Amino acid sequence: MARHTRPILLTLAVLIAFWLIWSRLRFVVFVQASFGQILLVFAVLAVVIFLGLDHLLNRSR
Repeated sequence: MARHTRPILLTLAVLIAFWLIWSRLRFVVFVQASFGQILLVFAVLAVVIFLGLDHLLNRSR
């Protein structure tokens, strides 16, 4: 993959992760989680989406 497409792919993964989390916020759910834990869940989701997209786009290797 070209070097300039990796940041675009990462941005896309973060936006998809944000959209997935935001779309589920229709109901108020009280969870005992700190801000750091919520950021960790968001980051893990973004990395999983990034790796999935990277795998799909680099199937020729």
